[in-house]
Amino acid sequence: MDDLKNVSGISAARELAKYKAEYEAIANFEKQIKDLKADVREKQALLDLKLRLKRVGGEEFQAETQELIAQVTVDMAGLKPDDKNYKRSLSALTKDKESLEDRLTRIDGLLAAIGGQLTTEEAKGLILQKLYDWVKEQLTRYLNGAKRSLIALVEKLWDKYAVSSQELEAARSQTLAELNEYLVKLGYIG
Repeated sequence: MDDLKNVSGISAARELAKYKAEYEAIANFEKQIKDLKADVREKQALLDLKLRLKRVGGEEFQAETQELIAQVTVDMAGLKPDDKNYKRSLSALTKDKESLEDRLTRIDGLLAAIGGQLTTEEAKGLILQKLYDWVKEQLTRYLNGAKRSLIALVEKLWDKYAVSSQELEAARSQTLAELNEYLVKLGYIG
C-alpha cells in the first residue's frame, strides 16, 4: 500500500482502494475477534463464579464482602470530612463501599438465579443421573453390537437358504434331463 501511495495513475488508485478496503475488513474482523475473546473471558469468569457459588455457597463471599465493607466504614469514620486533603480519600472509599455493596447484591442475585447452593440430595441425584447415563450408554453400545452380529447371522442364513428346496429340485431335474439328453446323443444310454 505504501508503494501505491507514491504512484500516480488510475490503475494504482484502484488497486490502492482495493487494498485499503481489504485492510479495513481484516481490521474489523480482528476487532470482532478481540471483542469476542473478551466476552468469552467475562462469561467464563461468571460461569466459574456461579459454579463456585453452587458448590460452596455464598456465605464465604458474603462474609468477605461484609468484612471489607466494615473495614471501609471504619476507614471512612477516621477521616475528617471538612479537611480537603481527605476529601479525595473519602470519595475513593465511598466508591469502594458502593462497589462492595453492589458485589454483595450481585452475589445474592447470582445465588437466586442458580437456585442456591447444591444440597446433598441434589448432589446425590446428579451423581446417580451421571452414572445412569453412563450405564445406559454402555448398555446401548453393547446391545447395538449384539444387534449387528445377529443381523449379520440372519443375513448369512438368508443368503444360504434363500433358494427353496422346490426350486433346487426343479433345477436338478432340468440338469438331469439335459445330461440324459447328452448321454443319449453320445450313445451311452439307449
